[in-house]
Amino acid sequence: MAVITLLTDFGDKDYYVGLFKGDLYTSSPSAKIVDISHAIPPYDIVTAAFFLKNVYTHFPVGTIHIARVYEQGLGKQKIIAAKYQNHYFIAPDNGLLTMVFDDKPDLIVEVDMKQAKLSSLEDYYCRVVKEITFNHNIGGIGVATSKYVEKKALMPVIQEDKIIGNVIHIDNFGNVITNIRKEEVKRFGADKQIRINYRKTDFIDHIVENYTDVPQSYGLARFNASGYLELCINCGNASGLFGLAKGDQIQILFV
Repeated sequence: MAVITLLTDFGDKDYYVGLFKGDLYTSSPSAKIVDISHAIPPYDIVTAAFFLKNVYTHFPVGTIHIARVYEQGLGKQKIIAAKYQNHYFIAPDNGLLTMVFDDKPDLIVEVDMKQAKLSSLEDYYCRVVKEITFNHNIGGIGVATSKYVEKKALMPVIQEDKIIGNVIHIDNFGNVITNIRKEEVKRFGADKQIRINYRKTDFIDHIVENYTDVPQSYGLARFNASGYLELCINCGNASGLFGLAKGDQIQILFV
């Protein structure tokens, strides 16, 4: 039984997700389909890559991950499939997958959309899924390629006494997630006093383990389960109260 994850910018207002799931079940009736999210902001491949990067390792090896974000439509869209760390990935060729992978995948294939004249993008995705499900292979649905769109996720700038990062996601609770990782902070040593500046005159001067380490309505900084630094308010909305949005700069000073 194939496990398939779905990540899209389709939203939940329309029928598009249901249509695609129907096609997937028709082509692979025994598949188990898991929704990661369909609320990715339209065309936002950065957020999509962030979601997929932090989710895929929690699924069993052999899982097929489909990321349909910022598609161009049939006849204009190139689709690629990749095998990476014994997982399979299918997505538009727009740089999304290259922000998920930390290094070169085992194989990237450009899906053949010329010889097999199918009527919709859904048909091509289903064709790839069937090939992986029955043959455990992506080589049969196209040609291996090294020509694909490459993009790099926004990385923090590490200087002698500071880290300059950015807000990369605001979650459903208003927690402000940055692109600063735990290992990047640890390299400065435990003896350093830190000051996390999120606005010109506002800062947090220590990192705690849990939300409840501070009283309700107090601000805090912590590393989430994926190792990213996040700014939060215990039982509150940090994004709203701190005035922070995606893309805003966060600085950590070490003294």
